[in-house]
Amino acid sequence: MNKQFRGRPVEVRYAANLRDMAGNAADAATYIRDRVIILDRDLAGDEHQRVLCHELFHFVWVRLGNPRRLAWETLLTAEWHSGARGETGWSAEWRKQKLSAADVTGRTRKWREYCCESFCDTAAWLFASNESELTLSPKWREGRKAWFARHIGSEETRSGISI
Repeated sequence: MNKQFRGRPVEVRYAANLRDMAGNAADAATYIRDRVIILDRDLAGDEHQRVLCHELFHFVWVRLGNPRRLAWETLLTAEWHSGARGETGWSAEWRKQKLSAADVTGRTRKWREYCCESFCDTAAWLFASNESELTLSPKWREGRKAWFARHIGSEETRSGISI
């Protein structure tokens, strides 16, 4: 992952038996205010790179600002209404599977959390070049790739991603 990130340092720690807030097994946890990422110590190779990239993009998400977050949400809303299935990672996919039309139109917390996870999973697919959890069709992936090029910058023009 030869991408440059700008911002204060983010500490990366490792631990065993990580759990999310619901008590489910997790590969990582991110604490934005403390600027800490905790990764499962058993992650290795491409999976380590994918999960770390995903977690770093949680910092990017909070720095995007409302206009770009809403632009991402607009893209996902269009996908939803077109019946797009699959995702760029499991973190977004299981959330997407639990959404209802009322969540989308009401912009519920479940919807907003899905938008964030989808953004981070898409970034991990694009920047860590890992397709291990990729189930979204090429048609929709191309739209996301174009969105990132417009709103985050292409690899050729990116001078650094703010975290």
